[in-house]
Amino acid sequence: MNQNYIPAKLKNFISVDQLYSLHYFAYLKNFSFEGESHDFWELIFCDSGKVRILDQDKEFILSQGQAFLHCPNHFHNVQPDKTETNVIVTGFDGNLEPLRKSAGRPLILDQTAKQFLRIILSESRKAFSSPLNRVYQYELKLRSDAPPSSVQLIRNCLENLLLTICNSVEYTEILPSKAHNTVAQQLISFLQDNVDKQLTMQTISYRFGYSPAWLQHIFRAETGCSIMQFFIALKIDKAKKPISDSDYSIANIADMLGYDTPQYFSKQFRQITNMTPSAYADSVKETGILE
Repeated sequence: MNQNYIPAKLKNFISVDQLYSLHYFAYLKNFSFEGESHDFWELIFCDSGKVRILDQDKEFILSQGQAFLHCPNHFHNVQPDKTETNVIVTGFDGNLEPLRKSAGRPLILDQTAKQFLRIILSESRKAFSSPLNRVYQYELKLRSDAPPSSVQLIRNCLENLLLTICNSVEYTEILPSKAHNTVAQQLISFLQDNVDKQLTMQTISYRFGYSPAWLQHIFRAETGCSIMQFFIALKIDKAKKPISDSDYSIANIADMLGYDTPQYFSKQFRQITNMTPSAYADSVKETGILE
């Protein structure tokens, strides 16, 4: 018996049609850049260290694991905040109007989004002959022997990365006030400065003089995640460099980051990265990329 199938029409929420640039930079502290603006989107991701960025007239500091979307025609600049600062920068365009809700503030990429970035970098080395560490890169030149699938993989993973960002950012009907933004930034700095400590919401609440519920509200509005989720992610990101260097034991790293036991550190590391610390170290050796 023949059935009349009715297909579901699949529409694009966003689509990427042009890729303008793709960089992986390891900055020295004295790096300087005069800034730029262009008519396409740009995503910057802090892979390690800290980076100070300018978007129009607003300044932000990105820590490891954070990203930022610059809208087209927004003047922007970047300056490493300390040595051992690595960033990924990519410029692109297409049907991307929904991204405006995610642009203009620091974003925390989840593990899925970071995996898409890893694939983009890996495939770009197969697809393009242009060096990824060139500051002034005006054209991505396709290799003559580029695998046919690589360019589409880059496009698909970039679209999936941007969709993940759109889906993960939570919005409030009332935008946070300037005072709220200031408190959220102070909270981020406090967590970064105390990443080697054990902190609780009660400790943080006492330090800032506000209730835990109010702090959680303004922090989530600013970052899209809870305070403790952000703090744990900071610890795990901080652990990645020493794990990849193999200079420290897991017990040493757990102790440096304020964990009571190596087992609990390893459990949280696996929850965040979907890998054990040893598997992560093997992955970095194979790819050369801190995820």
